Amino acid sequence: MSGARRTNPLLNESAGCDPGASLQSSALSTARQLYCAEPQCNITGGECGGEGFEDLMEELSVADHEEDVEEKEAEEKEEEESVENLLFHGHRSDLKWCMKDYRPPKYTYVRYRIPCAIREEVLQSNRVRRVISMLCKQTGRSQEQLDTEASAILEEMGHEFSMTILRCIGGLIRKIFKQIITEVTVHKEGIKELRRLSSQKPLLLIPTHRSYLDFILVTWLLYSYDIKTPVIAAGQDFMFMKGVGALLRRCGAYFIRRSFGKDKLYWALFTEYTQTHIINGDAPVEFFIEGTRSRTGKSLQPKFGMLTIALEPFFDARVSDVAICPITLSYEKTVEENLHVRELMGIPKPKESTTGLIKARAILDNNYGRIHVKAGKILSVYDMAVGKVDRKVRALVPRAVIPSVHPHERSFVNELAYKVLIEQQANAVVFPCSALAAVLLAHIKNKCWSVDICKAESELMWVCDLLIKLGCNLIWDKKQHSQIDHVVHMLAPVVSSDGGRVYVHKSPPTTDHLSSSVFRQCNSLISLGRRRNEFMHIVIHIAIIAKILFHPKSRDRTLNQYSRLRDILQYEFIFMPDSFQSDFDRNVQKLIELKLVSFSNNVYKFIDMKVKDFLVSLIDPFLVTYMDSWQFCISYMPRTLQHSQSLKSLCTRIQTYVSVLYCEPYLYGESINLNVIENSILVLAKLSLVSIDKGKSQVYCIDPFNFSNMIREFALTIRPITAKL
Repeated sequence: MSGARRTNPLLNESAGCDPGASLQSSALSTARQLYCAEPQCNITGGECGGEGFEDLMEELSVADHEEDVEEKEAEEKEEEESVENLLFHGHRSDLKWCMKDYRPPKYTYVRYRIPCAIREEVLQSNRVRRVISMLCKQTGRSQEQLDTEASAILEEMGHEFSMTILRCIGGLIRKIFKQIITEVTVHKEGIKELRRLSSQKPLLLIPTHRSYLDFILVTWLLYSYDIKTPVIAAGQDFMFMKGVGALLRRCGAYFIRRSFGKDKLYWALFTEYTQTHIINGDAPVEFFIEGTRSRTGKSLQPKFGMLTIALEPFFDARVSDVAICPITLSYEKTVEENLHVRELMGIPKPKESTTGLIKARAILDNNYGRIHVKAGKILSVYDMAVGKVDRKVRALVPRAVIPSVHPHERSFVNELAYKVLIEQQANAVVFPCSALAAVLLAHIKNKCWSVDICKAESELMWVCDLLIKLGCNLIWDKKQHSQIDHVVHMLAPVVSSDGGRVYVHKSPPTTDHLSSSVFRQCNSLISLGRRRNEFMHIVIHIAIIAKILFHPKSRDRTLNQYSRLRDILQYEFIFMPDSFQSDFDRNVQKLIELKLVSFSNNVYKFIDMKVKDFLVSLIDPFLVTYMDSWQFCISYMPRTLQHSQSLKSLCTRIQTYVSVLYCEPYLYGESINLNVIENSILVLAKLSLVSIDKGKSQVYCIDPFNFSNMIREFALTIRPITAKL
């Protein structure tokens, strides 16, 4: 089945144990027993001689082959039965699908409320009344004025869910998806567990966030499998889209401001509105723990505010447990890919508007490949909180006092947020186009913007084989005779094939603060880098180790440098806090088992230089960009608060500096990627070398001496290596 998880059939010799090998061994053993049981046979010839033995072996070989084929067919059938194409789930007719008998399980303790009743209960809740009373005393405003303001906020924020509207929009979305998407693969096991628990516990749905399509897909998925559709915490940007905002509101979206600041009334209303859905079980609550869409293809650092608010009813013992379901949405190609690349280069994001949506109808003429959806292991907050959260502490707080988040609760929320992201990454699948992007970037580093198509396909298979060995969930469709044509199509328009070669195209310049030659190549490099980043969570630990082992090193020194590089890249990739020792041991052991690294006399040595150079080429663009950014900062960053500048303007200056610093063939796409540049500055703040205020409006250097020392130490570690596949 297209889209089901497959390993490369041409590269599967070393991918674990071969079931055919045990069958062949069994066949040889049986043949020997049969042969030895006939003492009259003459092995030198005659009636029961060597020819008889060969005939017997041939018959056994045929039988074993048939058994092997049957086993593989049974495995494929079982795997195909565990997944389903959401495009054709249920009725094939879109009209019948949207009019189907929809009967989701009801939460055991639910109390049916219409949207206006929910808003009224929030307005009369203890938290909101206490805040309004407090603001009356602090500001001198009357209670009636504050009640009016609170009602207006709730009207602006709240959803107006309508099942009729949801059915109509769902049918239209399904029809559009059939036109632009090849298939939407869903793992049924996780969905079944989600449906079972939806009647027992309040649900938090936390999907990955790569596209505007994410919340549409989750609602579509739950409706298709008869699970209560969620209420969705959405940014207020969508609310101002004429017509679209109203439709989203009627499909379950409630709109929140991007920042609340110190608006205590808004905080109280938003908190109470979110929590009342969890306590009463009206519907699952969906939000994105990354806060915003990832433009880079990697997971963003978690935002803890929404998760803290959602878990507060558990801390207060108003609910006995909360079930958290991480959902991973893997796209072969996102519809906003070109916009994401432009944003990373500093071109402002177009404002969300209905006019812009209509102008974007050209996407209906394109095909965006496959989407893979998997509901991960459902996390029980009660089980995870044992020994970490003491709920009795809150029982001692008087009801008249608004409880604050205790340090042990905050620590638990932070740990849980990272576990959700790690679970999302573990369930992500990688498409071959990500591997081809890495292949092409390696050739571009060698000044080759075109590659022979046979060579590209061979190297693609090598990279895919390596990723599979390293534990990557790679989708490989064995039914396609040639992967390269489809993969190149998924990288268009940046990549194309013609005349037996694969070409990477340079784009026309469309920005003022970068030179035309830099923009032309970096637009393509950033686009390919985004696609390569989709598998970086699999290889990042191993790539760091490969970078450190440019020559043999002792265990202690390797571990120390691993910890240091991991700290430096903490904003770039997701690392579980306080787990560097276990992560190091697990990944080093994997390298040793794959015979890529040797360990003797307490010294690690990387054996396979081809693999090492490839892994290092994946991490070098980030490290070199950090180095260039820091060198600019040590020379030009303000040293006092009076001369401070905003983080955004500093990043733009660094981007311009780096674009002038390098000649065209040697520039990495990450070098002018504003997201990577910003992360390099945030690390300096984490290391107490730079001061950044909460609004990111004031940035200046506070420890130039230690900053210079760190740069010198870091320069000894990063040595760019050109990968040769």
